[in-house]
Amino acid sequence: MTKVVFAACLLLAYGPLALAKDPTQLLLHKGARVGVVNMMDPEVTHFHTSKVLAQSFFKTQLVNWQVDSMLSDAVTQRLTQLELVPVAMGASDALMRNRDDYFVNNSVAKGLPRDVSREFVRFAASEHLDALIVLAPGLNNSSQAGGGVRRGLPDYLRGWGFITGDTSEKPALFNMTQVLLIGIAPDGAMLHAREWGGPYTDEWSDYVAPDNPKQIPQEQLDRLQPPFGRILARQANRVMDWITVGP
Repeated sequence: MTKVVFAACLLLAYGPLALAKDPTQLLLHKGARVGVVNMMDPEVTHFHTSKVLAQSFFKTQLVNWQVDSMLSDAVTQRLTQLELVPVAMGASDALMRNRDDYFVNNSVAKGLPRDVSREFVRFAASEHLDALIVLAPGLNNSSQAGGGVRRGLPDYLRGWGFITGDTSEKPALFNMTQVLLIGIAPDGAMLHAREWGGPYTDEWSDYVAPDNPKQIPQEQLDRLQPPFGRILARQANRVMDWITVGP
């Protein structure tokens, strides 16, 4: 009974879902305009694990990365090869204001709630877009990652980051992000594919531990941009596999 009441409350709060439990092909015509939208902040999280609990820590730092450009670089060549028109644009104030509620505190893994769909339709109409590729943060939990939760890591980890420990092993990168492929139609926005970033990882191969692990210099963090750019390209490329272009 409790589950039924809870489900009813969700339905009232968010409306029916535009379900896309499994990826579905998005059919676009040649020359269709595809918005390329970043909703990630330029930041990286350092998660340090230690056998001594008091020495473990979690720290998020701003970085000098142009994440909009990283996403554009990841998708533009392939979209152009498909004879589509990539349109790089910043997310609207409404989308950014509600970002955590839409994509972090709640999951779109099974589709876009009605209010999220409406907001994407309004956003796309401003630039006459036929589809969107969106980069958004997520959390390391079962509603976001499904069976791909990173075991041994806390469920509050979000976005991009790296993990260090007491050993001399190179840090592992983590990627709690999601790339969404959204089709725009007169009756609403539809999630056609979503690629969760959890399985996409790498090693920080040129990492050298600073004297104070809690104070990693900005220029050292900047070395992480290329590997995260490569991770993002692989993730976005998988989403674009679900685009079909017709005449």
